[in-house]
Amino acid sequence: MLVSKMVQIEFTDSSIQAADAIYDIRKAAESASINLNLRYDVVLQYPMLADENKVVVELKIPEEIVDTFSVGNHLRGISTYLLKRCGGRYDKYLVGKRLLNYIEIPTPEVKTDKLPMVDRLEAIVRFTKLLERSDSEALDYINRILIILKEAEKV
Repeated sequence: MLVSKMVQIEFTDSSIQAADAIYDIRKAAESASINLNLRYDVVLQYPMLADENKVVVELKIPEEIVDTFSVGNHLRGISTYLLKRCGGRYDKYLVGKRLLNYIEIPTPEVKTDKLPMVDRLEAIVRFTKLLERSDSEALDYINRILIILKEAEKV
């Protein structure tokens, strides 16, 4: 199972916005995504603009490595691409040895009201077993379930 993480990409030098370099960042992410996928089975989605001037990218990381996966360390391929394959266009934006910052955006816990498929199948199996019985207790339970189902149809 893959765990999704949202990461905001911004230049370390505040004189340039990542949105101004979105085309190059997308090409760099495309290049970096091949390496991440081959090495770690990590899927790097297409970088998108958010809030007019922010660049965000979604990472889908295998559940078994998500706790030890260092986002900034593994996304440095984007910086490397910008520095080595863009004709020196971004060299003047280096701060120390760093070009980009990768900020993980906390995503709110998604609370779902859906009953998991395993629980649904278990309910079907239990109801089927109940239907196979013909004793008065089973019939009472079946009638109560049918009443609940009829009430749910009205809602």
